[in-house]
Amino acid sequence: MKRYINLKNIIIFVLITPIWASSFIGLYEDRQKIQEKIKSYLPQTAVTEEKSKTELDRYWAKEIMNGGYILHFRHAERDKWIDVHMYDALESEVHENGYNESRYAEFDYFKDAVCLNERGVIQATAMGELLSDINFPIGFIISSPSCRGRQTAEYTFGGYDKLDKTLIHRGAFNESYDEHYKNLKELYINLPIEPGKNTIVSSHNSVVHNDMFDSTVLASDMYYLEEGGFFVISVKDGKLILEHRFYYFKDFIVSFYPREY
Repeated sequence: MKRYINLKNIIIFVLITPIWASSFIGLYEDRQKIQEKIKSYLPQTAVTEEKSKTELDRYWAKEIMNGGYILHFRHAERDKWIDVHMYDALESEVHENGYNESRYAEFDYFKDAVCLNERGVIQATAMGELLSDINFPIGFIISSPSCRGRQTAEYTFGGYDKLDKTLIHRGAFNESYDEHYKNLKELYINLPIEPGKNTIVSSHNSVVHNDMFDSTVLASDMYYLEEGGFFVISVKDGKLILEHRFYYFKDFIVSFYPREY
């Protein structure tokens, strides 16, 4: 009886397997139709917004090639230490090198907490090579004294002209929000901008604030960049204006490499 049941199951399996297989093959072949059908039910505003973002990215990618802007870059990748604020304070404050200087943690015992990791070095170097390839106009370069800010300036832009600890995120200090954004606004408005070139800021997230701008294109909850992303900032008639955000560096650089056939 047991042998009969097993044989019966085998026969059933052999008979229905081709049916299952054909169903899956048909589903696979029709996946594009299914995706398009689903897409047709999605709000068209999402599609429109994505298209609008791409067009803006392409416009601003071309525009900043003319120079005349301040570009606030978030540093490249670092390891995520949950108590990084403590190590940033250690690097910025516990030394005798000067007010805006650094302890240069890359030569210290806590370098893994505040410097670029291996992938960050590769990322920053690749960004620099791509910017060089498109002849990107770079002028004055200012950096956070933090190791990862300085290293990004070095690997991506070839160095820096000045350090300023105003560019370190507020989490490393006992400082109010108002104090920080007012000091930042004064710093940015007075940054030198060479004709035909862009001023580079190598800094952090949680530095640029909504309230430091006289005009901005972003909502108050959108002041965030992925590592390597950057803000486009202009100064007009003594007013600080946030013009655009490249959330990822690739959102900028992809505009310069159309596929050629």
